[in-house]
Amino acid sequence: MTRIPNRVGRGFTLIELLVVIAIIALLIGILIPALGSARRNARTLACAANLRGSGQGLVLYNNDHRELVIPSYNMTDTNGATPLDGWGPILDRDGYMSSGSYAKSNPFYCPETVDVEGVASGQTGTDPQNPKGWLEWPFLRTGSANISQIIEERGFTKLIRVSYWINAANPIGASTAIVPDEFYTGSVGYGPSPAGEFIKATKLSAIVRPTQLIALADGIYAGRQRDNQIGMTNSRIGYRHPGKNSTANAAFADGHVQGIGGKDFPRALGGSNVVAEVNAENSNGKPSVYANPEKRLGL
Repeated sequence: MTRIPNRVGRGFTLIELLVVIAIIALLIGILIPALGSARRNARTLACAANLRGSGQGLVLYNNDHRELVIPSYNMTDTNGATPLDGWGPILDRDGYMSSGSYAKSNPFYCPETVDVEGVASGQTGTDPQNPKGWLEWPFLRTGSANISQIIEERGFTKLIRVSYWINAANPIGASTAIVPDEFYTGSVGYGPSPAGEFIKATKLSAIVRPTQLIALADGIYAGRQRDNQIGMTNSRIGYRHPGKNSTANAAFADGHVQGIGGKDFPRALGGSNVVAEVNAENSNGKPSVYANPEKRLGL
């Protein structure tokens, strides 16, 4: 009679263990990047939800203010003595949005924000991390004193971290020509320009294509639209999300949200920008930084 070997209690051989370990390592190598990608996609969606809520808050503000767009800031002069409130604190103070003090988990703070504090001038230089950071609003411009008292007088109760850029006429630091209703909004009260003009609140009637006009986007501060694309010196758009050339989420004047690639974000005229390229970026149904691109660009 042939005896069948008793294999009960037999352990794994070294080769079998190595094979199992190799399979587990392979599965981990496959799953970890997938999980990381899933987390990033979830944060991108959370950012889009933040912008959608802020965009709806902007629309509600317009409806309650005789169709005037919210100011990026309220100012009274250009000499650096004015504390700047900011659209985020205004929406919070007036009940259109709600945010905790300094909180990172607030509707004005993208979950993919890099923990880099921006500067009031918004000059981000060549470091791509800088426009992915944040600013605390209201903030104090050089020359002001006792900001707590001034903020309280304006009805604000806290500082809010904001990591979104607003498409505004924001020529702080130099007295320049003012084009009324040029972008989505502006620093109301800035001036005077050489012609004696001051920036006024944008009228909704000036926005001819609200589905195309960018209101908010990943980034910091406001203005400097001529340098919007990824890799440009002093760009204030924060390309925080995955996609071709990286993407920034943007909320439009009608309240909808979409991502825009780093090489596709429209620029404004100025600097060394080629007029034909700026025209192409702002026309043919594409996202635009101009309230009326046909009028501003002569399309």
